[in-house]
Amino acid sequence: MISSFGKRAVAAATVAALGGLGVAVAHTPARASGFSTAYTCALPLLGPRAAILDGWLTSPGQAAVNGTAAFRLHIARLTLNSPVPIDSWNASASIGVRGAESSSFRVSGSGGVVPARQPLSGDLIGDWAPTRRGTDLLSVNSITISANTATTGTITAQCVPSEARQASEILTVFPPYATGGNRPHGVRYHQGWNRPHRAVWYRVAGRPRHDGPARHSRDDR
Repeated sequence: MISSFGKRAVAAATVAALGGLGVAVAHTPARASGFSTAYTCALPLLGPRAAILDGWLTSPGQAAVNGTAAFRLHIARLTLNSPVPIDSWNASASIGVRGAESSSFRVSGSGGVVPARQPLSGDLIGDWAPTRRGTDLLSVNSITISANTATTGTITAQCVPSEARQASEILTVFPPYATGGNRPHGVRYHQGWNRPHRAVWYRVAGRPRHDGPARHSRDDR
């Protein structure tokens, strides 16, 4: 039987870990930028603790204005450890955007059982629709992790960067149709044009029409 103080100690130790958001480790995607960032995590009962997040952020590389782009944050290693098994977990992260526009969006994920003292690893997924053309720099901001254990219940850790954020990925945003070539970029056909890209000739008021055979004075003789 664990005393009340003992339960609090185990809970504190568990939060200090949250270590195994164990999802199968994915291979590094082709369009991904790796990073290593120092974080400060606020833990119940223990207060702030330093941690290092190693991972990579995957983007499509380019997107169209107002088009939805998918992103994946892979957490390869977060230096927190759990002394007791985790039954389930969920996490979310804020992705900051700067450059052509200033914005943010969230990626999230969840998982099941994680053995005790296993390293944190997992994948968080989300979408974002850029609204301006240009180049955007993306970086990982705050991370929230909640772990459920039979011993401590639900424990939540809030982690924020403790150093200047480095760009984790770059997204180039083009006008609509410029990325996939779904539509041609030619001038649209308008009614009254003889053929595409050639405007119709309009008769000047008061002058004879020339849309029929030409007539000469000798034709009337």
